[in-house]
Amino acid sequence: MAIREAIVDGITILTPDGDMDLTEMPVFEARVQALLAAGVRDLIWELDAVGILPSTAVGFLLQTRKRVHEAGGRMALACRQPRVLATLRTMGVSSVLRTYATRADALAALS
Repeated sequence: MAIREAIVDGITILTPDGDMDLTEMPVFEARVQALLAAGVRDLIWELDAVGILPSTAVGFLLQTRKRVHEAGGRMALACRQPRVLATLRTMGVSSVLRTYATRADALAALS
């Protein structure tokens, strides 16, 4: 799976292309570690291309949020994908993982 990256107003945006399944977690983890080591503090995960968000990916996002906050940063999700949003609600993490409908909304919230 590819992870597209963009930087807008000093905020790093990660956009996975496809499902965030267990086999991809080491790739995501390595990328987040590298970004934090490079001084990135504000992060948006844009999840519109993700069809299914398994519990391992939700756990990863929660852990990433914790690490970003411990580093003094902020994290948000941008997503309109109904299945992903339903998973976040069902798992009860919607209040912890701030989710916005669009990239622009997430950028505005972190700016």
